[in-house]
Amino acid sequence: MKNHSNASDERLMGNVADGEREHLETLVRRYASPLLTYIERMVGNRHQAEELFQDVFLAVWVKRKTYQFPRPFRAWLFGIATNRCREVFRRAGPIDVLPPHELIAAAPVSADPTPADTAVATETAELVVAAVAQLPAQQRTVVVLRNWNGLSYAEIAEITGRTTATVRSHMHHALAGIRRYLEPRMKSSDV
Repeated sequence: MKNHSNASDERLMGNVADGEREHLETLVRRYASPLLTYIERMVGNRHQAEELFQDVFLAVWVKRKTYQFPRPFRAWLFGIATNRCREVFRRAGPIDVLPPHELIAAAPVSADPTPADTAVATETAELVVAAVAQLPAQQRTVVVLRNWNGLSYAEIAEITGRTTATVRSHMHHALAGIRRYLEPRMKSSDV
């Protein structure tokens, strides 16, 4: 098989749209970590995220003819994933967005954290997880895509089918909701 690692996502997807299945493998490898991480943060379950990841790439193959080159592939892909997550939300209701141990692992810590530092970090991570999980799905989507996946507001707007202004509004309301959730809990626990 030819090495396609230097081709742009859009070029690869254009080839997939033309029925060249081998290019899909490169896209799957390229997006394995960021897409799976996004889905897991959205649905709160690793096993379910793995199933949805496979479902998303099956949908990419099935919908390949609808891809319009040179449309940004990442936004198109995350849009499909977001729609699959919405289906889960409708069926299951609220979920945990990110396991606390992953938040702690991602947070910068001192070289030698004390047991007290570790306990505070764990408690804080659990509060943040709960705060994000209580958000409405559209706000949770924006927070996860922006803060944990590093997407721009314009990319999120394309993914969610909203305007950039609406996405920014969702982020504003999400942050206010997180703050409302955290403030009394952070004060009462002296974290």
